[in-house]
Amino acid sequence: MLGEPLPWDVLDMGGTLLLRKGYVLRNEEQREELLERGMYVDAAEYRAHENRKRVAVYDPMYLMEAVQARLAWLLEAKPCDGSFVAEVKQLSEQVSQLAQRSPDLAIAAMQILEHRNYPIAHSMHTAVLACLLARRAGWDDDKRETALCAALTMNIAMAELQLTLRNQREAPTAEQRARINEHPAEGAKALMVCRVDDNEWLRAVLEHHELPEGTGYPRRVKNPSDIALLINACDIFAAKLSPRAYRKPVVGSEATKILFTKLGQNPANPWPGMLVKEVGIYPPGTLVKLVNGEIGVVYMRGATAKSPLVMGLINSKGMPFLEPVQRKTDEPGFGVAAVMPLDKALVGLNFEQIWHKRTRNAQAA
Repeated sequence: MLGEPLPWDVLDMGGTLLLRKGYVLRNEEQREELLERGMYVDAAEYRAHENRKRVAVYDPMYLMEAVQARLAWLLEAKPCDGSFVAEVKQLSEQVSQLAQRSPDLAIAAMQILEHRNYPIAHSMHTAVLACLLARRAGWDDDKRETALCAALTMNIAMAELQLTLRNQREAPTAEQRARINEHPAEGAKALMVCRVDDNEWLRAVLEHHELPEGTGYPRRVKNPSDIALLINACDIFAAKLSPRAYRKPVVGSEATKILFTKLGQNPANPWPGMLVKEVGIYPPGTLVKLVNGEIGVVYMRGATAKSPLVMGLINSKGMPFLEPVQRKTDEPGFGVAAVMPLDKALVGLNFEQIWHKRTRNAQAA
């Protein structure tokens, strides 16, 4: 930024110092010259600076963007110099912070926000859900970290294909299906090349599409790891909420129902039932019609799975509220009468106003 002290040393591609930390760029010509020469910063120094920023001001939207940007680079570059594991673990810490401090915002973002790089956003969404469930299950920090690392890297071997499939209207071709079936094993191989030597991490990626019934893939094993099963449930739920070229997204309440009906009947797989309890029958971001005729969006999970907090958007006469009005659905007259598709909102859902602004205000308070 012009006129502001550099927060770190600036180097060229060969590591030669160009500008010291604290130097102030005064004009655009200086910046253009640096762009032509190439500008680099020591990764450890950059991470330390970013950590200080996060401690000073917590911004969940910035955090989500930062995690996705770094994850996208890691999964494409696949560095094998030993930095990959440390980088992914750091991202898992950031996801854990997001899940702990802004769980409702993170869940709502899965349903409402458009994501430029869907495969990367999906991996982050899966990791957020995995963190919430791992905490509910009482897993220790090390096991929870392994689960998040596996969730973030589960699709390292098919990110490009995943984006293609999301946008194509036809069913996957035979070649694409073969690549889908192969991606867990190919992903585990790619992680080993990146020097991942955590057997539980590798096993979770290898088995994250396996099921206790032996109906999963690629090996149809009947005893997948508990981390793999956890990721599988979170992966399916997050995917249901996302639109495809050939279908609209499934509303949150329907996604929980499908997940529980499809996978929640086997006692060897507790995660679908646990996920429903965690996110609620009406997850944040779900558009609902209340008993009194108002239309609103679920803002926050409530005391029970059936009693979320709702922000009223349209009154019973069909007129928009000037400002969203909070409703407690466990109070008489404000219960949830029906769930509606987001495209039936009839009024714009302002994510900044409903979730992000309130998070920042709570942070300031």
